[in-house]
Amino acid sequence: MRILVVDDEETIRMALGELLRSEGHAVREAADGGEALAALEGAPADLVLADLRMPGMDGMRLLEAVRSGFPDSLVVLITAQGDERTAVQALKLGAYDYVPKPFDNEEIRAVVRHAHEVLSLREENRRLRRELAGEFRGMVGDSAVIREVAETIRRAGSTDATVLVTGESGTGKELAARALHAESRRAGSPFIALNCSALPGELIESELFGHVKGAFTGADRDRAGVFEAADGGTLFLDEVGDLAPSAQAKLLRAVEERRVTPVGTTASRPVDVRLVAATNRPLDEMAARGEFREDLLYRLQVVTLRLPPLRERRADIPALAVHFVAELAGRYDRPVRSLSAAARRALVAYDWPGNVRELRNVLERAVVLAETEEIDVTALPPRMTGATSALGPVDAALADLPYTEARDRAMDAFERSFLAAALERHGGNVSATARSLGLHRQSLQKILRRLDPTV
Repeated sequence: MRILVVDDEETIRMALGELLRSEGHAVREAADGGEALAALEGAPADLVLADLRMPGMDGMRLLEAVRSGFPDSLVVLITAQGDERTAVQALKLGAYDYVPKPFDNEEIRAVVRHAHEVLSLREENRRLRRELAGEFRGMVGDSAVIREVAETIRRAGSTDATVLVTGESGTGKELAARALHAESRRAGSPFIALNCSALPGELIESELFGHVKGAFTGADRDRAGVFEAADGGTLFLDEVGDLAPSAQAKLLRAVEERRVTPVGTTASRPVDVRLVAATNRPLDEMAARGEFREDLLYRLQVVTLRLPPLRERRADIPALAVHFVAELAGRYDRPVRSLSAAARRALVAYDWPGNVRELRNVLERAVVLAETEEIDVTALPPRMTGATSALGPVDAALADLPYTEARDRAMDAFERSFLAAALERHGGNVSATARSLGLHRQSLQKILRRLDPTV
């Protein structure tokens, strides 16, 4: 737990700091209320343990400032004899607890332990609220398939088991890898990601295992690879199916021996790394064809986590869309706040070959260009709305008709589609639709009756 000790008496600060550090807490010290607020501005604290009586800003004023500016921090005040009434007032103002002087070490330990329990419960409640709202470690959605993904991450995350994340491009494989890291005991250690397809074959081994000075042209100094950079944490190898055979062999050895050998030397170095790999390629089929080492595949897929394409979790698309719109509107300071019903239907109906990445890109464009608070279907790409250019493909059946008849039918079809979208945009209000199209109401009704006599 992060604790800030505030007291104008150096001996008390040092004694409390030594005691709390021996309990495994990260402790900082401040000599007065002003110094304490400056420390909190620099880095937050879970618990502020402050003396009530201090020159300048006393404990009560510090309590008010902390409650106002740093509401997630708990405040415990240390009070002198005769300050009981003030201590009760402090509790009413939001202090977590108070400790009367003279205090003993066990009393401080008990208060800090209880504060830690409160903070842990608070964080658990926040986590549960996020999950109930359809979000887990940044993964938005509440469909059955995404709940299964989240459950697998929770179970596998608490172990050091190697995980192979599979799925189409854009399904969020790195996000899943980061969630596995966040759920693990290694969460406070490095998370290092490497895209194995982004580097030429002659450089990938150096990126993975490092190199020594003089190992190849341009190697003017020793350099650690990603295995050593991730020591104690998690290493994420994306597109692992693109590794060259020589790199596959060395990766297998590193996974088995937990040691790496930099390029240009035979001396190996120990590493403590949890490995998560990802691919959008069929490694089983590649192994059967001899394109991927079967023994390495066995090592990588201790746990396999399949991320479903977006078309298999259409129920999550509205929640994802709202999430992205809120995020992107804040980033670009745009007025957009929602999506129209027609836009939502178009998003859900589309097959999303680019998956979540494509959805985010589509909404990013719509948000950037938005001039109103609502994204309408007209702000979406034509491929999603069924609209085509004037020179786009036509219905093959029209090609067998005389030109004049084919032209008339195509024009009627275009008019129906165009007017249907315009009417939906204005909630079926004919007058509003006519005004937006620059037509008289009677003219629009005449066109509608021509296209559909039942109107």
